[in-house]
Amino acid sequence: MSEARLRELARSLAAAWDGARAIPAPSTSLPSLTIDQAYEIQDLLIGARIESDRDRAGWKMGLTSAEPPATPIVGSLLSDMVVASGSSLDLGSMVAPMVEAELVVRIGEVIDRPTTLAKLEAGPHEVGPGIEVIDYRTTGSSGVIDWIADNSTVAYAVVGDFVPVADTSPGEITAALYGEGKHLASGEGRLVMGNPLEAVAWLSGHLMGRGLRLEPGHVVLTGSLTGHHEVPGDSASMFTADFGTFGSVSVHFRV
Repeated sequence: MSEARLRELARSLAAAWDGARAIPAPSTSLPSLTIDQAYEIQDLLIGARIESDRDRAGWKMGLTSAEPPATPIVGSLLSDMVVASGSSLDLGSMVAPMVEAELVVRIGEVIDRPTTLAKLEAGPHEVGPGIEVIDYRTTGSSGVIDWIADNSTVAYAVVGDFVPVADTSPGEITAALYGEGKHLASGEGRLVMGNPLEAVAWLSGHLMGRGLRLEPGHVVLTGSLTGHHEVPGDSASMFTADFGTFGSVSVHFRV
């Protein structure tokens, strides 16, 4: 497939993102699209946004708690996509948002080669509570390949307060997700590859293979603990993820 065609698809996805509108998924016109080509489209999409005065702020991981287990997928978080707990987000900037509770890891040192759970546990990293806001900007999606091309469908990372990894046991942390005060779902950290830090270890190898690396300050959405839940598109709402003594995060959606 030509570079020009991949760039055309990246431009279409960028316009869908900027205009908060859904477009036909890339695979609807290119059913032979591969995972590697999907990541090429994603890199072009993110590269253009970085050139527009945004910085890379971290990474989103998906399918890390899938059952049966699946190969994780990865997307980029940019500086305008990471927001503090309590933030208000405009529904008009999204197509079909959904939310899920996740543990977030903040990287404390450069990781430019595959690492291990033990090294991450001993490193200067931090863990905090979070909510991922997902947004599906395509229609007719065939699944993984289209999700990857569309930056793995991430819209925002809502993050709370971080604590040192050494002071936590991420696999034992539990989360409960609420929408407008109603309990939606609960889950434990061990749902993510047995320990969310294992997801970060996997990510380190994946990024090296793409000529990328984890940088100090990068935040990593490690994967869903609660499944994803639809945000009402026609009214204001608030969602909260309660991680017990570990803390909580909330996000408001406005019309």
